[in-house]
Amino acid sequence: LKISILFVADGAIIESYDRRSKQGLRFDGELVTTLLSEKQLLRFVEEGSDIYTPDPIRHTKQELITVFSEANDLLRKEGLREGIERFTEFSNLLFLKLISEIEEDRKGSGEPRILEKKYCWDSFCKKPAEEMIDYINDTILPRLVNRYNHSGDVFQDKLLITTPETLKRIVDKLSALVLLDTDSDVKGDAFEYFLKNSISVGNDLGEYFTARHIVRLMVDLVDPRFGEIVYDPACGTGGFLIQAFRHIRGKVRQTKQRLKILKEKTIYGRELTGTAKIAKMNMIIIGDGHTNITQEDSLRSPVKNKFDVVLTNYPFSQETDYSSYYGLETESANPVFLKHVMDALITKGRAGVIVPEGLLFDEGSQFTKVRRMLLETCEVEAVISLHNFVFRPYTGQPTSILIFRKGSQTKRVWFFDVLEDGFDKSQRKKGRRPIKANDLPLLRQLWDDKSNSDQSFSIDFDVIKEHGYKLTADEYRKTHAKAGWIPLGGDDGLCDIMIGGTPSTKERHYYDGPNPWVKIGDITNANGRPIVETENTITDAGVKNSSVKLIRKGTVLLSFKLSLGKVAIAGRDLYTNEAVAALVPKDKRVLPKYLYYILPRLNLSGARKASKGKTSSKGRLAKVRIPLPSRKVQARMIKAMASKEASIKQYEKRIARAHNDQGAIVARIVRKA
Repeated sequence: LKISILFVADGAIIESYDRRSKQGLRFDGELVTTLLSEKQLLRFVEEGSDIYTPDPIRHTKQELITVFSEANDLLRKEGLREGIERFTEFSNLLFLKLISEIEEDRKGSGEPRILEKKYCWDSFCKKPAEEMIDYINDTILPRLVNRYNHSGDVFQDKLLITTPETLKRIVDKLSALVLLDTDSDVKGDAFEYFLKNSISVGNDLGEYFTARHIVRLMVDLVDPRFGEIVYDPACGTGGFLIQAFRHIRGKVRQTKQRLKILKEKTIYGRELTGTAKIAKMNMIIIGDGHTNITQEDSLRSPVKNKFDVVLTNYPFSQETDYSSYYGLETESANPVFLKHVMDALITKGRAGVIVPEGLLFDEGSQFTKVRRMLLETCEVEAVISLHNFVFRPYTGQPTSILIFRKGSQTKRVWFFDVLEDGFDKSQRKKGRRPIKANDLPLLRQLWDDKSNSDQSFSIDFDVIKEHGYKLTADEYRKTHAKAGWIPLGGDDGLCDIMIGGTPSTKERHYYDGPNPWVKIGDITNANGRPIVETENTITDAGVKNSSVKLIRKGTVLLSFKLSLGKVAIAGRDLYTNEAVAALVPKDKRVLPKYLYYILPRLNLSGARKASKGKTSSKGRLAKVRIPLPSRKVQARMIKAMASKEASIKQYEKRIARAHNDQGAIVARIVRKA
């Protein structure tokens, strides 16, 4: 096939690939994980797999930075506070510029206008300064208030700017730019650059910032679909809601009725601060969906069983007075926010939440309680650890992404370590630069199967429970990472565990028959040899009238009561009593002889605790985890162990001969005496 570029998708995650360079597509250094327009695809076909924003657009972005800087200075002189207040005021003007360009684009494609021309940019941008400020305050803003403020406070009645010349200078700068015809998210760039050039980085706008490549990743993994309702209880400027809106819109045939549902009944957000109005503006610019974004304290207003999808990065280290609303007793908002998310989901609803790492390991009673509730009422699919630089320069706090589905207890949690996220590990105020090292493509590749790798492994619920419901990879990495530790039995285990029985000793005709019947003593006496003969045997009647099970030749036998961990191989078809477990592999990845050599050398203390009991022994044994390297590695290990075993037997023979020689020496002395 003469195809240069491929996209691979599983319905949620998209990967790009250039067959010529044998690499993923990159735009401005970032991997492409979305479908592209025809115009963008042609650029990749013509220019190769690694392209950059065209020079004219780069110039526009540079001019934007200049405008932001000048606007920041001018708004400071107006007395507006740094950060949210200045950015919100600037956003009003940027919104007018963008929405006006969108209206002109609609006109060019024959679509009807949504905002009349007399309220758009060209209606005021060339007016004198005094007339301009009056026109915006008296004509345009009242119209925007009337159109959009029915759902809350999006636009103020008057500009905070009071100096006409200040307004004129900012408008003139924006008038020189064409913002719509770019490959860039100009509004997002505006927020990021305003944030990065703020003096008090991290104190104001910083808490509302989630890196866009992390937002895209989380939306792709959770995969919101048309007809589902999406919620962010701490939406900030709307990053997750915007990406979810785009994600759904890109996967649905856009009929008038479906677009109406998407715009009015799909996106819901709450934000405690005034940035809620910025989120609304952002939603209007990308195609609406602003109606259900409100400014309120989410923790003060619990919601129950309402949303299909929750995506959020809530503010960390906050305090709250509303923990009792969620069955908790704490001033820390961290566990309360997580419980709010859990409550908000419908049964089978899905969530992607960025949490501070402390929430995952803190041993405080309320932190442990919320983790227990999470694991017992939700299927925690993954804990994705992010390195400390992901949110630099705004915060260096360790964070993780929780992905979970409500409605059933967790069986197993998949842990993945993001060591590199495609950006350098710097603390530069103006942001991190793209680099090629990136673990996110590996994460996407492993996502469906959640398989083990050097950076990922899975842990069973029972193990997590024993560790105080802790959900950090570091808690389990030393024991379970890399080798891939798999349960010995159970639904997801390597073997069927067959436990034997004992025919009634009152019935003598059940004994001394043709069938070998293995007890622990037979395993001990085998001394490495396959078991062919046993101390006791049973009759066919004993087999028929008891719980013994036929064990085939070659099966590994393991003592697991009274004396735990002794092993032998069945040298013929035979039966066992209830103190001996037969391990029948059901997973082709494991070789029986590997089990024979590895089990006596593992720490089986967990199973030993239950070996004195009557009913829990088999279940406890099934939960024993063993390292599972490749069959090739297992075969090498078996060969090496067999060689050492042969050497041991040779030494044992030499020792036995030496003992015999010692006896002979003593015997000669005795005879001569």
